[in-house]
Amino acid sequence: MQELMTEQEIHLFGLQVLIQFLEGKGYDIEFAQPEKQSLPHVVAKSGDQLTFIVAATDVYPNKGKVSDADKAAVLEHAKQFNAQCACAYLGIANAEGVEKKDKELMSKAYRNARFVTDFGGLEFICFED
Repeated sequence: MQELMTEQEIHLFGLQVLIQFLEGKGYDIEFAQPEKQSLPHVVAKSGDQLTFIVAATDVYPNKGKVSDADKAAVLEHAKQFNAQCACAYLGIANAEGVEKKDKELMSKAYRNARFVTDFGGLEFICFED
């Protein structure tokens, strides 16, 4: 019987997708936090600009969500480093389920399965004046 990924494993998978995306956009990864509860998850640099990123990954039909409290905490922390902030909302679906058009299978994040990822890029956040 296939085992489902844990929440932490889903988070790590999302981080891998995010880091590949960032590197493809020319960012240098300064730091990646594997622990889901510790923020920010990624600190990336493009030129002289630091970006603190919170990543959230969930399984089909959902997409990751970031709480307002987590956004505020990262914004406060980033201020100390003159960094910008962004969120990365990712959704993953079991690729076999996608191929078979089987929604129940799409929602199964089995270990060692192939996945289709729904990720539209970074959503930048800032303080409102």
